[in-house]
Amino acid sequence: MKNLIFLLIILVLLCPVLTSAKNIDLSTLPDRDAVQLTIYNAEDLTLVRETRQNSIKKGRNLLQFSWANTRIDPTSVQLRFVSHPGQMVLGNNRYPHDKPQMLYWHIQSQTEALATVEISYFTSGISWQADYTAILNQSGNAMKLESFVTVTNHSGEDYSQAEIRLVLGEINLVESVNALVREADVRKEELSQRRQVKKMQLARQMLSKNSGQYYQPAPVLADVMDSEKAISKESISEYYIFSIEGRETVKNAWSKRLRSNWADAVAVDTVYRYRPREYGEQLVRVLQLHNNKDLKLGEAPLPQGTIQIYQDNKEGSLSYIAGLQFNYVAIDEKAELNTGVNPQLFFQLVNLKNWRDNIWMYYRKGKVYHCVSDDHMLVDHSATVAGWDEHRIFVQKLKNFTGKPVKVEIRRRVTGDAVIKSSLDMKKHDFQTFELQTVLTLGEQQALLYEVLIKKGRNARQNQIVLQKKPIEYPVW
Repeated sequence: MKNLIFLLIILVLLCPVLTSAKNIDLSTLPDRDAVQLTIYNAEDLTLVRETRQNSIKKGRNLLQFSWANTRIDPTSVQLRFVSHPGQMVLGNNRYPHDKPQMLYWHIQSQTEALATVEISYFTSGISWQADYTAILNQSGNAMKLESFVTVTNHSGEDYSQAEIRLVLGEINLVESVNALVREADVRKEELSQRRQVKKMQLARQMLSKNSGQYYQPAPVLADVMDSEKAISKESISEYYIFSIEGRETVKNAWSKRLRSNWADAVAVDTVYRYRPREYGEQLVRVLQLHNNKDLKLGEAPLPQGTIQIYQDNKEGSLSYIAGLQFNYVAIDEKAELNTGVNPQLFFQLVNLKNWRDNIWMYYRKGKVYHCVSDDHMLVDHSATVAGWDEHRIFVQKLKNFTGKPVKVEIRRRVTGDAVIKSSLDMKKHDFQTFELQTVLTLGEQQALLYEVLIKKGRNARQNQIVLQKKPIEYPVW
């Protein structure tokens, strides 16, 4: 180990006067027996837990720890006896002023033994990033999904044969600690120090959990002050600790890409969507996969990262589909991948006809309203248009050249007091958005016809759409 230097200074004090240098036994600790890294990106925080075999003599012992040239948080360093816990007692820590970046542990032992100790601490500068490779089969209904994690180490320390664990989700340490009640100005400095201590306690508690389960952090701040407020569960999100199989060596200033998971024949559902607010004025292909066990996934959440998508073709090679950002997907939730436009599915939105009717005029002299179509219409050049209905007929043209049936979803937003008329099956997405869905067989062509009526001026009575089942015909000029 290049930078972390552990020296064991054994002082056997037979009597108070035996304190000369000849009674100090100086030795170098052996290499780590095991080391575990639990990496939490959101806080740039890594909990390191390592075990070592140390020769402890009966009586008083002094153990020296140095963190020179590393990013270890010295206030977080802890030592625990895994073996002989009842026979060896850890006393006070001492930070010598003449030797910076160093501390001494005072140990009182009832026996001489080779003891197993765990040294744990927080360090920063270690991060991870996920990426995926997906290969669709020729029919597009299943994919092979392989996931990787790249661990980057800038902590100043090499870690050999380490167990690597990743925190997925959010722990929200800052929100947890800030749940403390506000104190007077005279206690601000003390409160800040206590918050930092409790933040580290909470982080240690959370990152020490077992892998493979969801957790909700429990409050650990009860002893900060008598008037603390309880921490609500809503302020602390769920998180998951995921372990990389095997042991890996991650050297300082290096990055290492590790394979984290592999799933074969993951079921994929393909849908084509027209959603201008999300994807622009185009019909895009969206691949959907569920992170559950029934579909060959669901063992753990899928972390945020990047994904490269390929597809098997008839020539036995791979075609590149897209490179995308991949959002975090919890267990039993759905991932959606927008792979862009498929030129084999023709799509065109055409505005066939526009017109206005039900026009109302306001006459200032009489302070009255009259409809333009009314037989009692008056000619008055000072009159103004007070309201009208605006009609637009649209057709969404589709033709399927993909070689297989496809599902199409069309979502359009219409603001104002509007009526959407069509013989098609429609549904509301929200108060200003409607949806159409259809399936095209191989080579099929469809024309989805609908009318949008928007009430303007005094004709408008509400700010929402109304769906009306009514046949619409192509306009005839």
